[in-house]
Amino acid sequence: MIDKENQTNNTNSITTKPSFWGWLWFLVPWIIIVIISLFIEAMTFSPTLLIFAAIIVVPRMISTYRTNYTISSTQINITQGSLFGAQQYELPLTKITKVQSKYGMFGKTLNYTTLLLDSTEHGIVPLNYVPNNSDFLKEVEKRYEGFTDIQTSNAVQSNDDFGTIAHRGFASKAPENTFASFDTAIENNFLYIETDVQLTSDNIPVIIHDEKVDRTSDGKGKVSEKTLTDIKKLDAGSWFGSKYKNEKIPTLSELLKKYNNKIHLVLELKSDQSDLPKQVSALIENENWDKIAGNPMSQIPGLTIVSFHLEQLLRSVELMPVVRHGWLVGELTDTDIDIASKLGIQGIFPYAKMTSEHSVKYAKEKGLFVAVWGIQNAEEVVMLKKIGVSAVTADWPDQIQEYLNNDQKEDSTEELKAKE
Repeated sequence: MIDKENQTNNTNSITTKPSFWGWLWFLVPWIIIVIISLFIEAMTFSPTLLIFAAIIVVPRMISTYRTNYTISSTQINITQGSLFGAQQYELPLTKITKVQSKYGMFGKTLNYTTLLLDSTEHGIVPLNYVPNNSDFLKEVEKRYEGFTDIQTSNAVQSNDDFGTIAHRGFASKAPENTFASFDTAIENNFLYIETDVQLTSDNIPVIIHDEKVDRTSDGKGKVSEKTLTDIKKLDAGSWFGSKYKNEKIPTLSELLKKYNNKIHLVLELKSDQSDLPKQVSALIENENWDKIAGNPMSQIPGLTIVSFHLEQLLRSVELMPVVRHGWLVGELTDTDIDIASKLGIQGIFPYAKMTSEHSVKYAKEKGLFVAVWGIQNAEEVVMLKKIGVSAVTADWPDQIQEYLNNDQKEDSTEELKAKE
């Protein structure tokens, strides 16, 4: 497997497998943690760290082993390995506009690179751990007459493409995470919609934010302890207003059927239930959302899966490598940005007040989409836009849009005055 090249039956095709070292470097931080813990705990060591390390590292080893890349006269074929097998993707050469080679922290030393393919169909597509001495790399470089910096390409949104994500639908106008809320957002032309999913006791993905149903329905108790039948008996609208009486908690299946090809869905894996990514993956495939799942985060229709739980994102990436993923974090740090980039996550979603111009710039240099959550008022979006943030989530997207429109008018007026 180490830097191994295979010629396919077609003499015009060249295949390579990712470098052995690509997944091995994941072990380095865990080795350091184990050594430090031995000293700190006076030579006593719990196996918990090793188990957790294995959960992170082993799936990466298996997925790397099952992955290969092939370039032919017309396309690049990607066999993306995962813990559960492998999936095939075809990327026509005519759809690739630029190619960049990025070495990262250990690439030059360990003799591998990550290729970033800037495509008109899927945005930036990464090919991880391509051996530097491989015929595949040489062929790609020859086809595109060298490698080009694509960080400022149209695959990364500019400040002028600032967007608003309707948080749990239009949650200031209708009961959150209901069809009433989602429909209100769409009627007002807010087509980026964020929502939350978790599992019932009978393993059905349902759309609800809280661990309990108490706040947003007339019921009580944990979602995970109720069957779908129990959930569907609840009134999820009256708490917001009498006109929404008997509004129901949707299932993910219902939502995917209703809004297919109409919105860009930002779907948060809310719980840490280990079966959640698997159930979500099955529904995305069954409802044909996988056909548009590779669209960039700046495109409608589209699908982005996000979570605060890194282990859930890793499970989801393994199951659905073509889907765009985003990591919800508190403070936007360089370390988290590096982790997201190395794990094949395409976006990072920090808390607005813990986001700096430096961190946004660094995230974009790593090819990550940056959106923020937790803004307190519409005025904040002006500064967020200026430092390079691409989108914000809010319960009141109309106020943000109005404020941005007014700000643009003021800028235009000042420009005219300056010219006079």
